[in-house]
Amino acid sequence: MDLSQALWKKLSPSGLCGIIFGLIILLSACTNLPTERLPTTQQVLAVETKPDKTEAALKTVPLTAELTYLILTAEIASQRGDLISAAELYKRAAGLVESPKLASRSTQMANFTRDQKRIDLALNRWAEVDPTDSDIYMLKTPFLMMQGKHDEIAPVVNTALAIDPEKLATYLVRLTDNLSKIVKADPALRIMKQLDVFQQGNPHALYHYSRLAVYYQRYDKALPTINAVLDYEPDFQEALILKATILQRLKRIDEALNILKDAAHQKSASRSLRFSYAQLLGENNQIKKSRQLFEQLDAEESNKPDVIFALGVIAIEEKQGHKAKNYFKRLQDLGDPGMQSAYFLGIAEKLNNNVEQALVWFSSVPNSSLHFQKAQTQYVSLLADNGALAKARQHLANIRIANPKLAVDYYLFEAILLQERNQNQPAFILLDKAISEHPENIDLLYTHAMLAESINRLDILEKDLRSILAIDPDNSQTLNALGYTLTDLTDRHQEALVLIKKALVISPSDPFYLDSLGWVYYRLGQLDKAEQVLKQAVAIREEPEFLAHLGEVLWQQDQKNEAKKVWLRGLKQDSANELILKTMQHFGL
Repeated sequence: MDLSQALWKKLSPSGLCGIIFGLIILLSACTNLPTERLPTTQQVLAVETKPDKTEAALKTVPLTAELTYLILTAEIASQRGDLISAAELYKRAAGLVESPKLASRSTQMANFTRDQKRIDLALNRWAEVDPTDSDIYMLKTPFLMMQGKHDEIAPVVNTALAIDPEKLATYLVRLTDNLSKIVKADPALRIMKQLDVFQQGNPHALYHYSRLAVYYQRYDKALPTINAVLDYEPDFQEALILKATILQRLKRIDEALNILKDAAHQKSASRSLRFSYAQLLGENNQIKKSRQLFEQLDAEESNKPDVIFALGVIAIEEKQGHKAKNYFKRLQDLGDPGMQSAYFLGIAEKLNNNVEQALVWFSSVPNSSLHFQKAQTQYVSLLADNGALAKARQHLANIRIANPKLAVDYYLFEAILLQERNQNQPAFILLDKAISEHPENIDLLYTHAMLAESINRLDILEKDLRSILAIDPDNSQTLNALGYTLTDLTDRHQEALVLIKKALVISPSDPFYLDSLGWVYYRLGQLDKAEQVLKQAVAIREEPEFLAHLGEVLWQQDQKNEAKKVWLRGLKQDSANELILKTMQHFGL
């Protein structure tokens, strides 16, 4: 598959089966896995500092003239937007008296400045005057993480938990979420293992360690730890859900389903566990069972957005457009959490063959929605498929203007849209314009090269591919593409051999590159080498194109029966494969 095909798959409408149930997680948090992207420093520094109004803070502070001056001046500076001066004045004030409330206010003001060092100093002062407030210690942890002071984190958390052990669950969630955002896998997991509660075998500490290990995809660490949790507490339902998640990721599907199946049929089964089981069934194509369980959940409690969303997705999977429409209308009536209903209402109306209404829904998906790009793809494709290609192209031009950061993606999408409708020349001209605006974009250059081949402009193809190699000399896909083209369409076979061998140095087991190498050996008349390498390619991946090449080599070695068998294997995969049929016809078959 070339790069343009990959991009088309990324941007064009695709089947929902096998991936759609992953979307349910957007409306649920059944496994409590941290999934956020790494935050900016500003986001992490926005700690909650128990804000107290100045008036309340002053009530318990023994006022002196100096203290009154500092506090009032700080508040005036704050009102004027001079947060640095306000924070500095509050720091001086907090240093004068042993007041937890004043120290808290000082920390809050320091937080407004987003200055890590200033916040750290304010937190330290707060801890000095109120060493029994466990929250203060937990507030320190993200700053220690960002400073790379990993060895100091566990002692701080241990102190917080020693002061207030009842906050164990809250603090472990906060700790693991911050670790997932800031710290890499090995140090994060090491910090968890340094906690006193972990070393004491506390099941909740072990559970959150496993949860974090799953986030980092360290299933070898997550599975034995979650097993230890369940050995100690077999009915820990969130741990059962997490173990099923781990087994699912390890492709041990039957085990994952069996764990949740048994637990879901217990009277004590929580809604979260039953939801997770229904979701797992859906993810593994047991749609009917999944729907039945979601319908039970909906009957028991009818206004849960995650269940309604799941049922709507299942209705789409089952091609029941009217039923899907009803579910997503219900989701809209509940406020449409996640802004998902418009996109799926468009899908439902498309299933109902209501093109005009589908277009309305797709065009109404806001650009802040996770489904915005997919909605635009659906909208444009629907226009093009219904005789409004010019309108579709104008829409794409408008999107590129409104969303310049996505311009390249939409240029590529439009080019493929045209190519799929046998309009290769307009697609080629469009990419000329795109490359003039983005001259070093490799995706544009590669797609332009593939289009150049389709209109018999080998000179442009080579120019584009060599432009990519000037930018990225080790781009193995481009090395192979140029090498294969020179093999297939020119007599520059030695030059092609050098390019293909370089691609294989970078990716030694790539079957497409091996096919290219076998084909260039064939063009060079080295049939034994060609047969050997092509068989390697076919052993890795039995592509019809590889079989076409291997069959031709075998035929030329007078292994005609073997060649026919190889071609028939290819035709079983793709009975209309043009290359195989053309090759067989060439040899009189």
